[in-house]
Amino acid sequence: MMKDCFRQEFVDAQKYRECAECPIYDECTRSVSLKNARGAETAGKWLGAAVALVGLSVAIFNWGDMPHGAPWLLLVSAVYALAVFRAAGEQKVRYGEFLDEAHAAAEAGGAKAQAPAAHGHH
Repeated sequence: MMKDCFRQEFVDAQKYRECAECPIYDECTRSVSLKNARGAETAGKWLGAAVALVGLSVAIFNWGDMPHGAPWLLLVSAVYALAVFRAAGEQKVRYGEFLDEAHAAAEAGGAKAQAPAAHGHH
């Protein structure tokens, strides 16, 4: 069940009633939320990269028209691009840590749920 849980794209307690009663439901829903947050973060990263690219392009193609402003725009756009990708890298590491925590909590919760059932059959 845990493999199916972490492969879900959406958690729908109405459609998957057994998920709502599952001892690792919270961990599973957290992992799905983290996947969705990761998608939003990726979209933000590429939007930031596009803004930086526009700034770099304006600076390069208008160098002659903006002899004092173009170097500053080039510098600011380059620093912004580096900041966007550095933040994205840090967020990727954080996402991995949160997902590892959710998996560990799910394994612990799944083991706890199976232990009482095993004792009841003896």
